Amino acid sequence: MTEIKPFKGLLYNKYNIGGDMSGVMAPPYDVIPPGMQKDLYAASDYNVVRLILGKDEQGDGDTDNKYKRAGRLLREWQEKEILKRDDSECLYVYSQEYEIKGRKCRRLGFIGLLKIGDKGKDNLLPHEYTLTKPKEDRLNLIKEVRANLSPIFALYNDDTGEIRDILEGCAGAGTPEVEAISEGVKNELWRLSSDEGKNRIRSILSDRKLFIADGHHRYEVARTYRDIRRKEAGYDGSADHVMVYFTDMADSENLTVLATHRAVRSVSPTKRDDIEGKLRTYFDVTPCGDLEELTGLLGRSGKDHCFGVVLADGLYFLTPKDVRALEELIGQDKSPQWKKLDVSVLHSAVLEKILSIKSVEGNITYLRDAEDAVSLVTDEKYDVAFILNPTPVWQLRDVAELGEMMPQKSTYFYPKLLTGLVINKF
Repeated sequence: MTEIKPFKGLLYNKYNIGGDMSGVMAPPYDVIPPGMQKDLYAASDYNVVRLILGKDEQGDGDTDNKYKRAGRLLREWQEKEILKRDDSECLYVYSQEYEIKGRKCRRLGFIGLLKIGDKGKDNLLPHEYTLTKPKEDRLNLIKEVRANLSPIFALYNDDTGEIRDILEGCAGAGTPEVEAISEGVKNELWRLSSDEGKNRIRSILSDRKLFIADGHHRYEVARTYRDIRRKEAGYDGSADHVMVYFTDMADSENLTVLATHRAVRSVSPTKRDDIEGKLRTYFDVTPCGDLEELTGLLGRSGKDHCFGVVLADGLYFLTPKDVRALEELIGQDKSPQWKKLDVSVLHSAVLEKILSIKSVEGNITYLRDAEDAVSLVTDEKYDVAFILNPTPVWQLRDVAELGEMMPQKSTYFYPKLLTGLVINKF
């Protein structure tokens, strides 16, 4: 059973922060580079970046560090009513308006609490592997703040459209509690407080499977933290639920999925010199004059397992000579659905089998911008880059339902959820 419940969220008190909600919000911690972190710090003394991605300082140790400072700061902001807890339990309707490739879009969903399941017996299905260091970082933080500072991003399927009708009714009924612009995206938040609306949403989703779109590391950390808390004497159960943003994967307007490209380094000189020759065994290789030509060919290909590749001597478009032969390189321990993923073929067939390059943690950088991938190779910081098409949502669903995991960073759902709209304080 999928158990969703409303909660008394902790929201910024606009009267105590000068009224500018945009100045206290931030993107998720894992997409904030150092320059942006500095800008967010400068934007407001109360920007949520100070909680989710605090600065390391000279002299930090076990008794004073960025995690402990975040815990103290969260308590201080509550005491000063910079952040104020709602009086009643709500679900929070969340709308994001944005433009992509000249097309105006709007994603609509809601934020609530989801009961954390046990591993292997959970209705919230992951699709990506996680890494150790990010989980250690987030566990250190949650232990100090004792809160969910940003939501997990999850997908459900409601082919009746009934949930969207409830959310649209709430969003159209009054002024939003929060309005904020971040990186060109208009973010709005409303409280859904009616028992009828809350209970209907909970009922519809009670027997549905959910899929993690973003936040795999934070969800695993939430489960680990729950297990730690359960060992405490007098534990009140407050960490048994995690804050989640839910949106409908059946509504095509709700989802924009972008590609995540790869740049690979630490390739030996011998392998680097022979990459193009080895690729020609399985691919037709077409030289491209520039990135625009390459991405145009990739977007129009309409075929499985086409890639762009960036080498020191130029850009190339790869078309598989035999799709089945390429997928068979992966081996027999994966499902046909998993082998259909471009990212699976790239990591398990192209990198590991054809090029004999191991996907070692730290040797691969994941990039949304193809131009950045090209620059890393031309600047000789990385040896080769691969440009990909986006992973379709139906492939994510099919693989997750089988209990299989995609390679790291297989999907990039745009736009990212804004952090600071609402906090779940245990």
